[in-house]
This record gives sequence, structure tokens and C-alpha cells, in this order.
Amino acid sequence: MKPLIRTFITNPVLVHMITIGVIVFGTFSFLTMPRELNPNLNFYWMIVEVWYPGVSPEEIEKLITKPIEDEISDVDNINTITSSSAEGRSIISIQFEQDISEREFKQSAQSLRTEIEKVYLPEDAEDPIVIELDSSDLESMLDVVVSGDLPEIKIKQIAEDLQEMIREIENVADVSMRGDRKRQIRVSVDPDRLSQHGIAIAEIATAISAQNLNIPAGKLKVAQAELLLRTIGEFETADQIYDVIIRKLPQGGEIRVRDLATIEDDYEDWRIITRLNGKTSISLSVAKQSKGNTIKIVDQVKTVVDNYRKYRLPESASITLVSDSSTFVKSFIQVLETNAFLGIIFVVIALFIFIGIRNALFVAAGIPIALLMTFTVMYLNKQSINQSSLFALVLVLGIVVDDAIVVIENIYRRLERGEPLTTASIEGTKEVAVPILSASLTSIAAFLPLALLPGLIGRFMRVIPIVVSLTIVTSILECFFILPSHIAEWGKVVHSPARDRLMLRLLNPYSKILKWVLRWRYLVLILVFITIGGSIGLVASGLIPVNLFASDELPMFFVGVTLPSGANLEETDRVMRQFEERALSLPSSEVNAVLCRTGFITKNNERAVIGSNTGMLVLDLVEEKQRQRSVEEIIGDLRQRCQQIAGPESVEYIKNDSGPPAASDVEVLVKGRYFDQLEGLSNEIQDLLSSTDGVFDVQDDYQLGKEELKLQIKTDKAQEYGLSVAHIAQSIRRSFDGFKATVIRDGDEEIDVIVQYEKDRRQSIQDLQEMNLVTQPSLSGLPIIIPLKDVASMSRQKGYSTIERFQRERAITIRASVDKDKIQPAQVNQKIQIFFDQAGIRYPACSISFEGELAEINSAFSDVGKLFAVGMLLIYFILGTQFKSFVQPIIIMMAVPFAFMGAVLGLINTGQPLSLSSLFGIVALAGIVVNDSIVLIDFINRRRQSGANKWRAVIKGGQTRLRPIILTSITTIFGLLPMALGIGGRSATWMPMASTIVWGLTVATLLTLFVIPAFYIVIDDFFPWKNREHE
Repeated sequence: MKPLIRTFITNPVLVHMITIGVIVFGTFSFLTMPRELNPNLNFYWMIVEVWYPGVSPEEIEKLITKPIEDEISDVDNINTITSSSAEGRSIISIQFEQDISEREFKQSAQSLRTEIEKVYLPEDAEDPIVIELDSSDLESMLDVVVSGDLPEIKIKQIAEDLQEMIREIENVADVSMRGDRKRQIRVSVDPDRLSQHGIAIAEIATAISAQNLNIPAGKLKVAQAELLLRTIGEFETADQIYDVIIRKLPQGGEIRVRDLATIEDDYEDWRIITRLNGKTSISLSVAKQSKGNTIKIVDQVKTVVDNYRKYRLPESASITLVSDSSTFVKSFIQVLETNAFLGIIFVVIALFIFIGIRNALFVAAGIPIALLMTFTVMYLNKQSINQSSLFALVLVLGIVVDDAIVVIENIYRRLERGEPLTTASIEGTKEVAVPILSASLTSIAAFLPLALLPGLIGRFMRVIPIVVSLTIVTSILECFFILPSHIAEWGKVVHSPARDRLMLRLLNPYSKILKWVLRWRYLVLILVFITIGGSIGLVASGLIPVNLFASDELPMFFVGVTLPSGANLEETDRVMRQFEERALSLPSSEVNAVLCRTGFITKNNERAVIGSNTGMLVLDLVEEKQRQRSVEEIIGDLRQRCQQIAGPESVEYIKNDSGPPAASDVEVLVKGRYFDQLEGLSNEIQDLLSSTDGVFDVQDDYQLGKEELKLQIKTDKAQEYGLSVAHIAQSIRRSFDGFKATVIRDGDEEIDVIVQYEKDRRQSIQDLQEMNLVTQPSLSGLPIIIPLKDVASMSRQKGYSTIERFQRERAITIRASVDKDKIQPAQVNQKIQIFFDQAGIRYPACSISFEGELAEINSAFSDVGKLFAVGMLLIYFILGTQFKSFVQPIIIMMAVPFAFMGAVLGLINTGQPLSLSSLFGIVALAGIVVNDSIVLIDFINRRRQSGANKWRAVIKGGQTRLRPIILTSITTIFGLLPMALGIGGRSATWMPMASTIVWGLTVATLLTLFVIPAFYIVIDDFFPWKNREHE
């Protein structure tokens, strides 16, 4: 180590070149790294979608969902399989274990696809769509909404133009259009004319398809040239379909499409209706690739929109930007950057007070150097600037100067003894190299195991311990090689009588109190241990509230509305207009825009669901500092305004937070085979929740579906006419749902040609009963026409809207929100468990399990506790190695429970709950607070080795190390103080962790200065120095 230190100190040009290189590459890395709100995560989550239009949920479950679930159940690393079988579609969600590697996930994902390919699905079912989800799939960066008093085709053309332009922007992953309709050509067939001519509807589709062809026919050599041959019969206009010949008549002539049907060039039926502020609109949701910079991409989208407005947008149209996430990203990054800047200022002020301006600048210069080196490594590893990585840098601001403080103080101690500047720099750095390395390793040992925290939230927080550890490593490099060179080149001894007087004012009372504590050491230790036990008891008793993850509110929220199954889109839209009107009546000073989507809903961090009985509002609010009320208060106001709206089966008000996807406060899974028992137990649990004070928004995912008309085929009768069940089912589906015969191309647009019965002949049960089936030709050569009612009986009954399954069992999920000022989720779950223990006798085929926030809290806290134990073992190993003792590491680590006491005191004083964020702070404290004890015990040992008795060594050690202990603690506290107090902007996500560290470190520092020496003497009372020397 010494030769390397000497090389850098004696070659300042090399040091300056390295410093310049770090500044250049670090600045480049910082400016070019992507900016985003959260780290981009692969959720290890896959979705399988299979569409089978017109099929009931029960049949979907039987024919699609269960076969796929059974086939994929043995794929490695699957954690949970959940599914939803609804009318016409199956969605299966596969959540893999969160602690697997990216390579293992890719292998498992490929195995999943292979297993799905083995499943035999009905012929009419569409091919399975397999999607891998990451965090960018659950949220868009921006919604670009086109509206105005224009024909639908014009609005759609504007939206398509913008869609194409935005897609060309680098790192844009997808631009999803919602609220548009595809152009469609309908061939509406008259069933009476079909029967009159004995023609099946499929025959019309076949004839149209056969006529609309464009087929290569080889090559023709003519003289010296070669011509390509192509047989063309494609339709150019819809009217050309009228002339298609369906059948030639024996007596001459033919039957054409015009004889049996009318043709309309129109749009498909509405599936999603979109409005912005009450006006019909089309929205474009923009999502980015993981490597994309949110701020940069949104700025480019805004440029595209501004140019379109300026040069191409009609006067009667408008383009509005909604849900602009770049404003959130800028706001949160600005808060963290401001607090970081203020932290640096506070640290420099603290350094100036204790070690003077010249030394303060030497130490402070190491902060940007260490951070820029960290940015360079982050850039090379394709990381982003986000709230987690920025907070990690704020957290480590005060820690990175600790090593430099020890180095510079030791160098100047040697200078005061008269050593030359170069010699003092070399020897002073070498002398403290091992203790500094040990202290840094203890900090890393506390932080780094947190990177192993499993689960989605663990992966969201993982960047913090990694960035902190990386920055500590870069700070070690700076203080060993760059700082000593700068001191050797520009340093000099400067005496300050004012600072000497300040330290004297601290030393005198400190010495008196320390002597008193040492005299009454046993009493002091008893009181300290009682206080530690009381702190643990406060947490264990639940008197301190618990919250998994406190997220910052984003200035927007959603209102999810669900009507009873069977409600058509028109009825749902009528109800949604009422919610829309109430939302638009909110003060314009609080609401930027209201986006209404009928037929579309997304909630609980799930993928979007399209259904005629669903709808949602997106309320885009002004920024928090520009409005008086919080998001929660605005939601409460809107909830009250919408209470009297009749029709919805459930209404959910959903806040959009800045953290990882969060579970519901209360989430209960009711599992079993039989829906009658599941429904009964679910209803009783929901009644219990609804009657519990403080519990609201109680709902489940179980719904009765549309009324089904079940056809029972009279097999014997059908066989007499040569009709199979498949033929009958296919004929009904083609006649009433329609089917695609071919496509017509208009430029690069493909327009589906759909053949089906006329609209007024597919409206009633009577229309279905009187539908004619065309049999195979009889002996006379003519087909037989028979009505459907002759070969099928019909019955009406209620089906299911969706069939939910969890781990291959039918399940109903009950969710509820909790007012934590009145009751805690744990109390609600306990109440449900007591109820089920009594009611379970009535529902023997059912079981329940608890998911939601409480399950995640228990899992996360348990995992953090295990990782904390790992960190403590690593710290003990490092200290034992340094001090060559089994006992002294225990003395040093007494600072950890001191920090815990301070953290608990901080939670009580600030009123903050014990969250994963504050728990991270407590674990991080373990690596920070032991550094002061290391410095103190190391000096006491040196004094005793030089012949001092234990009393003189302990008192002199405390007096000598008072300044470095106070200084290293104050720099860490001052670095985090702006964030803890919210001076540069408040953050509900990160303030608890900063506050926990500030309180814990403050209390631990005070107790370290007094109680650690007392504990040292007590240990020495039982194990005298000479005996321990030979351990």
C-alpha cells in the first residue's frame, strides 16, 4: 500500500490527469444516463392471453384455462399462477420467483412457451399471446389526446399521423391507440332470401373470398424480355362485392351477392369510448424502452405535437397532453438534487467549523470526485438516474467524507510535530489505511446484504445498498490516492485559536460527565439496557404503526367503475357520463383534465381489461404546490359527489403513487371447488368487513355474468338431417356474430369484410329460433331447409362474468381499504380469521389465505431481519479480525442497539410509521455507528499498549477522539438533515429513512462517547487486560 501511496503523492501530474478524467467521464455519464421515476424492473411476470370470441367463461375455463394451467404447472421457478376466464378470453398470469437471476428467468420463460405450444386448443380459438411484463408495461409516460368537432375519420387520421411520428422517436417502445374504431365492410345478409335459394351463409363468404385474389402466375419470356405474370381479381371498392356470383342456376342465370345482402362501408362497433373533458377523443399512450430517458422522450413528443399544432392541425381540433410523467420525474429528481446540494453545503459548513476552510475544501473536494466515479460505473452498467439511486447518493454524502477526515487529521497531526509535508502525507495515510479500510468494510457489510432482499419491493430498493457500497469504495480510492497528493502539494499548517477554544468548551464538560458515567457505570448500563428493552417492546407491541412502503403521491388518480355483468356499452357510457360530469365540476384550479374511457379499466397494477360493463376516469391534477388540497382530499370530495349515482356495482378510487406496485390494505383469497360455497363465504366476509369501522371500498372479483341462452341439440333429430353439433354451432356463430370473409386494401390499410345476418334479424330469441339451417342436398339434389328450433331446445340461465383461479383452484379475492387512524390491517385480518374459524364448519370445501399489504409486510420485515443478522455477523468478523479479539467487537457493536433506540425515538417524535424505508435506515445505521466506536476503542488499546492504566487510557481516549467522532457524525447527520427535514422538498418515500438515520446516529454518537467507555471498563472488570491480551 505504501509504495502505491508514495507513487501518487510524488506524481501530482498523474493525480491531476486522473482527476480531470474522472470529472469528464463522470459528468458525461451523469448527463447522458436515462432519467426516470423508478428503476426499470423486470417483474419476472408473464401474461398468457387467448381469445375465443363468443364462448362463455365456463367453456373458456374448461377448454383453454385449465389445459394451459395443467401444462405449465411443472415449469421451474414459478411462484404463483392466477387466471381469469371471461366471455371470449382467458388471461393467465404467471409470477416467477423474485430471487432468480435474469438468465434463470429467460430459461423458465422459454420453457413456459414450449409447454404452451403443446396444449391442444379449439380450432376457432386464436393463438396464445405470451407477454413478458416489466415496470414500463404497467404505466405510460404520457397520454396524447386528440379531440375536436370533426368527423371520426378526421380525428383518427390526426391520431394515426401522430402515432407514426411518435413511434419514430428513439427508445419509444409502443404507442397504443384507444378510443378509435377500425374501418369495416359489412355484408348484411337477408336470412329469408338465403332460405328461398337454399344457400348457407358460409357459401357467400366462400364466394367473396374466392373472387378477391391476387396470385402470382409465373413468368413469360417475350423476345429479349421477361415478364412476370399475375392474376388479379382484388376488390378496389366495396360496391364490387355486389357483383360476386354465389351460385349459377340450373335453368340459367346466377345468384349474386346483391340478390341476398346489402353492403355498408362503415366502422366496427364501439369497444372503447374515449372523451377528454366531455368531448369525444382518441388517446395515444406512449411507453418507453427500459434504456429510454423519460424526460428526453417526453420533450421530443412535445416537440412533435407542437410542430403538428403549428403546421397541420385543423382549427376545430385540439391536442392535449395528459398524465405527463416527466413532470413527476423532474419534480422528484429536483427534490433529491436540491437536498443533495444542501447536504453538501451543510457538510462543508460543519467541516469549516471544526477543521478550517482549507482542510474543509480538501475534504469536500472528495465528494464530487467520489460521486462522479460512481456515475461512471453506473453508466457503464446501464443504470439510470432515478429516485432510488439519487437517494442512495444523498444518504452517502456525509459518509464519504469520514475517511477523508481521518486521513487529513492524521496528516496534520504529523505536520504539527514538524514532519515534512510529503513525509507526513505518506506516513499519515499509511498509518490509518487499515482502520479506514476496516471502518468502510463494516459500512459495506451492513448495506450490501440488503441487496439480497427478495420480492418486488426488495428489487425496487436494491439499487440503494449497491450505489451506497459503490460510492464508499470510490471514496476510499479518493482518500488514499487523490487527497494525500493534494495535501502534499497545497497543504500547510494553520492554527485557529477560535477552533481551539471551541474544542476546549466541549472537552471540559465532556470530561466531567465521562468521569461520572465511569464511576456509576453499572447503574448507567442497567438504565441503558432497560431503555433498549423498552424500545424493542414498543415495536413488538404494535404501538408504533407499521406501513410497508410510504410512497409519494403523484398528481393524478383513477376512478374505476364496474356495472353489473350484461350491461351494454351504451348503458355503461350513460353512467360514466354522470361520473365525468361530477369530476368536471371539481375546481379548475385543481384539475387539469378529465379523461373518460368507457369499456376499458385497469386497476391493482394489473393489465388493462376491456369489457362493456367497465369504465374509468383519469383525473390529471395540477402540481401539489399549486393547489391547496391533497389528492386524498380531492378523492374524498369526488367520492361524496358521486355517491348518489345509480347503476354501478362497484366504484374504486385509486391513487397513483411513486413507489413499486403495492398490494391492497386487506386482501383475502377464498378458495374452493364450488361457487355456491365460495359465494356464500365471500358474502359473509364482506358483510363483516363492511360493518367494521375504518374499513371501506370492500369489493370482490366475483360477478354473475350475462344471462346465457343454452342450446341443447336434439342429437337424433339433427342426425336425421345430416347435421352435427359442430355444424349447428358454427352456423349460429357465423350468422349472429359474423365472420371475416376477406380483406379489401385501401392504400396500406386493410379493411375486414364481415359477413353476418342483417342487424334487425339478430336481435331477439325468436330470430334465433327461426334461424334456418341448410342441410346437405337430398336425393332430389336440393338442400333441406329446417328451422333451428326443430333440432334444438333452449333454456335461459345466469352464467358467470369471470371465473378467477389461484394456484389452479377456483377463487374469489376480496379487497378492502383501511383507515389506519381507526384500525390496522393486522387487526382486520385477525377479525376475519376468528370469523372463519367459526364459520368454516358451514363451508367445508373452502379455505382462506391472506395476501395484501400485511402478508408483504410480514415477508419483507422477516427478510430484512435475516439480512440484518448476516450484516451483523460480517461486521463481527471484520472487527474480530482487526482487533484480534472475541470480546472487543461486542463492545464496539454496542453502538448498534444505541442507534435502534434513537431510531425508535425518532419514529415517536415525527409520528412516522415503521416502514420498509425506515427499517432500511435502521439496518444501515449498524454499519455507520460502529465506526465511531472503532476509532475510540482503537485509541484506548494503543494507550494501554504504551503502558497507561485502564482509567487514564479510557479518559484520554475519549478526550483525544472527541473531535473526530463528533465531526464524522455531524457530517453524516448534516448530509441527511435537508432530506430528513424536507428543506429542499419533502418526500414521503425517503424522509423516513433519512429521519431514522439522523435520529439513530445522534443518539448513538452521544451514547458512544459515554456508554462505550463504561462498557469497556465493565468488561475489563471481569476480563482484565492481561488475560484478554492472549485470546
